[in-house]
Amino acid sequence: MATEVILPKLGMNTESATILSWRKQEGDTVAIGDVLAEVETEKAVIELEAEAAGILRRWLASEGDEVPVSAAIALIGTADEDLTAFEQKVTIPTEVTGSHVQRIYESWKAPAPSASSNGHHAAPMSGNGIKGSVTEAPASRLDPEAIRARLAKRGILAGSTPDTEVAQTRLVIYGSGLGAKQLLEVTRQLDDVEVVGLIDDNTDLLGVTLGGVRVLGGFSVLADLAASKEIDAVALSFHSEVRKKVHQRIKEQLNIRILPLVDPRAIVGMDVTIEDGALVEAGSVIGPGTIIGEGTIVDVGVTVAHDCMLGPFSHLSPGCSLSGVVCLKENVLVGVGAALNSTITIGRGVIITPGSAVMNDVPDHVVMSGVPAKVIGESRRDRG
Repeated sequence: MATEVILPKLGMNTESATILSWRKQEGDTVAIGDVLAEVETEKAVIELEAEAAGILRRWLASEGDEVPVSAAIALIGTADEDLTAFEQKVTIPTEVTGSHVQRIYESWKAPAPSASSNGHHAAPMSGNGIKGSVTEAPASRLDPEAIRARLAKRGILAGSTPDTEVAQTRLVIYGSGLGAKQLLEVTRQLDDVEVVGLIDDNTDLLGVTLGGVRVLGGFSVLADLAASKEIDAVALSFHSEVRKKVHQRIKEQLNIRILPLVDPRAIVGMDVTIEDGALVEAGSVIGPGTIIGEGTIVDVGVTVAHDCMLGPFSHLSPGCSLSGVVCLKENVLVGVGAALNSTITIGRGVIITPGSAVMNDVPDHVVMSGVPAKVIGESRRDRG
């Protein structure tokens, strides 16, 4: 029976890829592992390998076509196989849709309450829409003792009692997409953080409430709020390259802290350093001696063993695992469920595809895939 060649999902935020060139022509014999096509996403150019042997019977996408992930782009079968019935069920969507994401996005929009019990306040507001007194800025880095102190204030640690006089950091979240929902979930656990607004450069979203928090305006509004001391910090909801660019712009132009956030439902070991703008989500485990670099995201359910160095603006996707003494140089994307062997170094701008197992050192700016992982293409992360 014929086998569909499926365009794989090459990253968390990748919705489509362009067929740059076909390496195999219709009628060519194909072996498992042969390179069928070269495909391009916004972040990488990779070689797509065959996962079945036979004859490449039909292209379902042409060179230059932009194809959604998970779509069939070719058929591999036998030379005399009748593909008529099979082809009738093969369809390539005409556009890359975010309908599922949009439904989620719409579902958590809600009218702004006057106040909430979890520390998020959105209305009433006056002036720029911010209220409250300036709190002392936190230290430039978080450490496990600060996290444990926060848990003790909330009465979570054994023998501790809740502190009803918790000073709150007035925070705005930059970006009001689905990433903002993740940050609202983290800050909902933090009694010492009050989310007072969202920042978004899309003027159509001005005044919209997301998760009970109102969009106040774009970068210029953030600059005004920082200059007038009406907020204490900002957190970034962006992933990918946008996160690094916005982080650097804020550092260069504004006098405001980019707050690191750690969900109390994460486990953080001793002597861990967490730098500004980093995000550690629920269910992750960070081993002792680890350094989480500026702007780095440690997603839900990640396991990081001891003494790892997670370089700036890297992203560890849900469920991935790093063994001990792993170094990610900078801007590395580790895909969902990937595993990294101990004492290895991953170069700058590397993409590790979901489910891969990396056993050895990796050079800069490549895409790694497979078990064991090998170089399958060129990464465009961190190249501009």
